[in-house]
Formats: sequence, C-alpha cells, structure tokens
Amino acid sequence: MTYRNIEQYSAASSVPGVLIIHIDSPIYFANASYLRERISRWIDEEEEKQRNSTEIELQYVILDMSAVGNIDTSGISMLEEVKRNADRRCLKVLLANPGGEVMKKLDKSNFIDKIGKEWIYLTIGEAVNACNYVLHNCKFQSKRIDSSVTPDDNV
Repeated sequence: MTYRNIEQYSAASSVPGVLIIHIDSPIYFANASYLRERISRWIDEEEEKQRNSTEIELQYVILDMSAVGNIDTSGISMLEEVKRNADRRCLKVLLANPGGEVMKKLDKSNFIDKIGKEWIYLTIGEAVNACNYVLHNCKFQSKRIDSSVTPDDNV
C-alpha cells in the first residue's frame, strides 16, 4: 500500500480513524512551535471532517518521521506536547520510520518510554496495519480507544 497526500491525488482515500502526518524537515527550535500548532490544527480539521461523516472517529495520529534527519530538545518537547494533547483527546500517537539519530535522541530523552516502543513502526503501512488491527479486532467497542490496549495484546 502506498500512502500519499489525499489533497494532491484525487484517486487517493483516507484511512478511517487514522490521520497520517508527514513531517518533512528536521524538528528543532526554529520550527517546533509552528509544527505543534500545525499538527493540532490538522487534528482539529480531521476531527471536524469525521464528525460530519459516517466514518469511524479519529483515534490514531501517525507521525511519518521518515524525512526527519535530526531533532533537538525543542523538537522533543514539541512531540511531548503533541502526545499530551492527543492523550487529552483520547487519541493515540504513533511514529513511523524515525531515523537512527532521531531514535537515539528520543530514547535518551525517555520519549520512547512515554509513547511506548510498541507504537513505533518502520513504515507507515505497518503503523496503519496496527491501527486497523486494534480498530477491527479488539473486544471493546467504545467511542474512543482504550490507551492500554496495544497491537501486541491481541496476537
């Protein structure tokens, strides 16, 4: 499966219950505030869109980190804030394809422990599959996901 910008490709469709955000630059002090605000706005827009449709409510936000070559402490703080904001909205944040240097810094800052290693994937496809698995195979059918349930719980 290939994931592309649905605004650029008219034949593309969204994944119900999942918002995929591609971050296409390093995350550092100069753009961290902008990225935080933009991610929050994209989540607001997606929730509003899904509120006005019959699709599954937004439950997952996948941050595609494949183009993020570096991250500094401001960037890590921004990710922590995005996660806290998502937690308040009962959304789960996943990371897809963070590079080696980024992973080292996320690990050193304990962000990986905060998000959970089980929510970090090598590809967007793997992250989407994990989201779909939990959405369609878990025993609970609540309005929002149970943040304690992971894809590993049902294997």
